[in-house]
Amino acid sequence: MKLEWNLSEFFKDEKDFYQALEQVDNKLQELTKEDKNLDENTLLEILNKKYAIKEQTNNILVYASLRYYKNVKSENCTKLKQTAEILNNKVDKELSAIDRNILNLGEAKVKEYLTKNKELKTYELFLNNLFRKQQHITDEKTITKIKDNENKINEQITAYNTLLRDMKYEEIEVDKKKIKLTNANIAKYLPARDQNTRKSSHHALNSAYQEHQEEYAKILDTIFEKRIENAHLEKYSSVLEKSLYEENIDPNIITTLISTVNQNTNLIQEYLKIKANLLNIKTPHLHDLGVPIDNKNKTKYTIDDAIKIIKEALSPLGGEYLQVVEKLLDGHIDAIPSEEKHQSLTFSWHTYAFLNFRGSYTDLKNLIHETGHIVNYYLSKQHQPFIYEDSTIFVGEVSSIVNETLLLRYLYKNAKTKEEKLFFLSKEIENYFTSVFKQTMYTEFENDLYQTKLRQPLTTNLLSDKYQKLIKKYYGKDIIYDEEGLLEWARLGHLYRWSYYPYQYATGLIMANIIVTSILDDKTLTPSNYLDFLSKGSSLYSLDLLKTLNVDLTNKNVIKTGLSHMEEDIKELKKLSRQTTEK
Repeated sequence: MKLEWNLSEFFKDEKDFYQALEQVDNKLQELTKEDKNLDENTLLEILNKKYAIKEQTNNILVYASLRYYKNVKSENCTKLKQTAEILNNKVDKELSAIDRNILNLGEAKVKEYLTKNKELKTYELFLNNLFRKQQHITDEKTITKIKDNENKINEQITAYNTLLRDMKYEEIEVDKKKIKLTNANIAKYLPARDQNTRKSSHHALNSAYQEHQEEYAKILDTIFEKRIENAHLEKYSSVLEKSLYEENIDPNIITTLISTVNQNTNLIQEYLKIKANLLNIKTPHLHDLGVPIDNKNKTKYTIDDAIKIIKEALSPLGGEYLQVVEKLLDGHIDAIPSEEKHQSLTFSWHTYAFLNFRGSYTDLKNLIHETGHIVNYYLSKQHQPFIYEDSTIFVGEVSSIVNETLLLRYLYKNAKTKEEKLFFLSKEIENYFTSVFKQTMYTEFENDLYQTKLRQPLTTNLLSDKYQKLIKKYYGKDIIYDEEGLLEWARLGHLYRWSYYPYQYATGLIMANIIVTSILDDKTLTPSNYLDFLSKGSSLYSLDLLKTLNVDLTNKNVIKTGLSHMEEDIKELKKLSRQTTEK
C-alpha cells in the first residue's frame, strides 16, 4: 500500500479552491451587514451562518497548508498557504463581532432564548463558555496594555530563538576525528554510547549556553513579568488559572500531579540505577541519563510491515476502530519520503497525517501515533457539528498515546529474543521517565518560578540554584551533578514560548495507560466506551469528558494508578536485566 494524500475531499483542483475563497468572502460580507437585533430565531440563524463560514475557511486553510508541507519548494504552494492564512485571520477578526453582540444581550436573555428555541441547544456549551469568560473581558485601555505586553513577550521569544539559531559550539573528537557541532547534528552526539563523546558534546552544549546565560535569564524574567501582569489585568488570580481557564480545567490537577509524582520519585530513581547497571556506567552523571538502554535494535520495517503491525496492535480497540483505520489508510496519510516534502515535521491536521516513513522503530511509532489523532478527528467529525468536532488540547493526545501504548505492549509480547524484550520494555519505561517524571519536574519548576517572580527577579544564580535542588529531588543521590548541568533551565524552550505546557504530556501518558489497562486487563472499559469518548470531540469540557472513562485527574489515586504500570514494568525490567547479565 502506498500511503499518500488524496485531497479531493476538500477541492477538485485549484480553481475549485479559489472559488471557495470567493464564496467565503461573499458570505462574510453578507453576514456582517445583517441586522444586529437578535431574537431566539435570528441568533440561531447567525450562529449557523458563522460556523458554516468557519468550517469552509478551515477546509481552505487545511487544504492549502497540506499542499505546502507536501511541496515546500513550490512557490505556488507557498502562495496557497499564505492566501488561506490571510483569509483565516480576516474571518476570525470579523466574526468576533458576533460574540460581542451576544454578550451585549446578557446571559439571562440568552438562557431565555435557549428555552424558547430547542435548536439552539447545539450551541449551549459555546454560549455558556462565552459568558463564563466574560468576567475576564476588560476595557479598551486595558486591552491595549495587554496587547502591548504580548508584543513585548513575542519580542523576547524572538530574541530567545535568535540566540538558539546563532549558537556556536566547540569542536569535539569522535573516533580520533574532529567534529564541528551544529544545531543540526548535536542531538546525534548527546546520547552517544561512547562516554567521552557524550561528555564532550554535553560540555560543548552547556558552554554555549553559559556564554549567554545572563541574556537567557533576563529574557525569562521579562516574559514571566509580562505574563503575570497580563493575568492580573484579565482578572485572573495567577498565570496558572489563566492558562487552564480556556478548557475549564481545575488548577488542582497541577498540584495533585506534582505531589503524587513527588511521592513516587523512588520509581524513577530505581529505574536509573538499573539503567546505569545495564549500560555498565559505574558513576552516572547527568549527561548519562539520555543514553538508550539498547540501541542495537536495527529492525527495519516496510510500509506493509508497519500497517500489519499497526492493525494487530490496535485490534483490542475492536472492529469498528479498525474499519476507520482501514478507511484512513487510503488517502489520509502521507508517509512516503520525497525531496519536495518538509523533512522534519510529523503532524496531524483534520483527518490527515504527515510523516516521512523510512522504516525505523521511531517511524513505526510516529505512524501509529498520528493514526490515533486522525481516527479521533474522523469519529468526532461523524458525530459532532463543526463547532465541536476537534478535541481539546488537554485530551487530544490521549488518542495517540493509547495507540503508542498498545504498540509497545504488542511488540513486547511478540518479541522473539530477550534483547528485543529489553528494548521495547525500556522504551515504555523511558516514556514514563521523559513524559511523566521529567515533564512534571518542569511543571514544578515553572510553578515555583511564577511564585518566586512575585517577590524577586529571576536571576541566573536563582534559576540555577532552584533547578539544582529540583533535579536532585527527582533523580536522587546516586547521580553526579556536574556544575555545567545546572544551566539546563536555559534549554527548556517551553518556559519561554508557552505557559504551563509540559503537564499535558504527563497527564496524557497517565490517562492513556489507565485507559489501555481498563480495556485490556481490568475489562472495566469496552472498545465501544472508548469509541464513544473519541466521538465526543469538544462537546464536553475536558475533565467531564474524561469522567466518561472513569478518569478523574483531580484524584491523586487515579494518578497513582497510572504510575502503577511503570512499577510493574520496572519489576519486569529487573528480571530481564538479571537474565541478560547471567547470559
